Amino acid sequence: MAHEMTENDSAVYYKQKAWHGLGTVVDDTLALNRALEMAGLDWSVTQTSGIYADGCWTDQYNGIVREDTGSVLGVVSPQYQVVQNEEVFRLAEYFSDVATVESAGSIRDGRNCYLLLHQDSFDASANDPVDRYMAMFWGHDGKSSIVVKPTSIRVVCKNTMDMALAENTQNKLTIKHHGDVDAKMQEAKDIISKYRETGNLFRHTVESLARRTISHDALRRFFFDVYQHMNGEIPTQPTTPEEEKAHTKAVATIGAWDNTFERESVDNPASPWLAINAVTNHIQHKQAARGRKATVASKAYSNLNGKGSVDSRKVMQHALSM
Repeated sequence: MAHEMTENDSAVYYKQKAWHGLGTVVDDTLALNRALEMAGLDWSVTQTSGIYADGCWTDQYNGIVREDTGSVLGVVSPQYQVVQNEEVFRLAEYFSDVATVESAGSIRDGRNCYLLLHQDSFDASANDPVDRYMAMFWGHDGKSSIVVKPTSIRVVCKNTMDMALAENTQNKLTIKHHGDVDAKMQEAKDIISKYRETGNLFRHTVESLARRTISHDALRRFFFDVYQHMNGEIPTQPTTPEEEKAHTKAVATIGAWDNTFERESVDNPASPWLAINAVTNHIQHKQAARGRKATVASKAYSNLNGKGSVDSRKVMQHALSM
């Protein structure tokens, strides 16, 4: 099934149940140690010295064994270093004063695990709240690294885990199970602190841009300047087929941005924040087709942290310079 939860998997969710109906829903906020237990992640894995492969014993590979079930979750090299579920939760403590547990659980018999922290919600405009999450993914299948990343997706299953992992390919922390893993975990704490600072700056910036107004002339100038910044100078009087093609593309793209802005400004204030979204939604128009209802602000948050984020950040920087 799409959620890939087995009888040896479990999960916990804050207030809102998952689409598949599995797991436990709680109405009270969860401390991390309580979430570890409620999510059924309070088990450990051990690494064997050698393993049976094709009916023969070999010491060239080790097995990752889940202690409570005895299941072999992965086959790894002797250099592989195990990281326990509890250790990842301890890493999450660096968010615990500014975030609450939204969901946590395992899939595929515990081969993959996740912890989703809800940082905050704020209104970019009257009808468009933004939810900010910090996701942590790890596994015991011998293939999965520890990944920490911001996301706008509520993770509750394998599908949403894959979506969140694909959403943000640049702004993430990855810890592999080789080398000095303990040192990497210590270094991760400093990086997480920077994530917190970035998140606070994002909120302040969005709220500032959403409060300001933008005139029609300033809007057109913004679209024109942003397009040239991203694609090069627009030929105003094209004389060659290449210039004609470039001019036509520019007119069509800016027109699409303008139409999106006009459509969204019916329910939202005409602000620089809305202008940014008109551009970033066009850059990442496929984001809205990922099986969830995407609001203007949530799509923009995804754009500014995920695929297309380089262009999207350029748009944000240009808006701030207006």
